Amino acid sequence: MSLFEENAAILRNMGADGSDLGPSRAIDFSYVFPDRAAADAFAQAANREGFAAVVEKVEREEDPWDVTASKDMVPTCENITDTEERLQTLARTYRGRTDGWGFFQA
Repeated sequence: MSLFEENAAILRNMGADGSDLGPSRAIDFSYVFPDRAAADAFAQAANREGFAAVVEKVEREEDPWDVTASKDMVPTCENITDTEERLQTLARTYRGRTDGWGFFQA
């Protein structure tokens, strides 16, 4: 299954569960990193790209640094997939990997 198909299925399920997928809202894209320096560098790069990025240490042995990069957008499959692919490429530059996306139900 492609990333686009996976995101389409997630959005269908969210809609079926009562989420209003029409309005623009903050979408959170999560990435994990092996160390603080890598997480901070990715967060700074994401900020330069127009995202609000937050770095957090979590209790996890592997890749214990989380970065949530948020941006307002209409939650369409195209918007989410394009953004996820763009951030995924950026995260790899700093030894990071994707850990999903989401938003608060509205």
